[in-house]
Amino acid sequence: MADYKDNDSTYTEEDDKKYDCSLTQAFDQHILCYTIGGQAINYYRYGERKNCKANWENLKFCLKLKSKPIEIRKKMILEKEALKAEQKSKEKSSLDVWEIRE
Repeated sequence: MADYKDNDSTYTEEDDKKYDCSLTQAFDQHILCYTIGGQAINYYRYGERKNCKANWENLKFCLKLKSKPIEIRKKMILEKEALKAEQKSKEKSSLDVWEIRE
């Protein structure tokens, strides 16, 4: 991988940090999703148990990225961020559960 970095004139250390993910952080988020506190907050806000599938998918995605060159990682992360933004706009809001007080 060192040869790849040396031969690419547009490569920067900032790109390596920006277009990478932390396995430790992804694993922690996945475990945190199943804790009582995480589930209680979601139940209070949205009225249902939290689905942790997205955190598991994020952990698997992070594992896939580790073996890819920076160009492919960048493309994969940008695609995932666009998909995540689209899904977030379709998610249920806490305003769907609670009524606004006057």
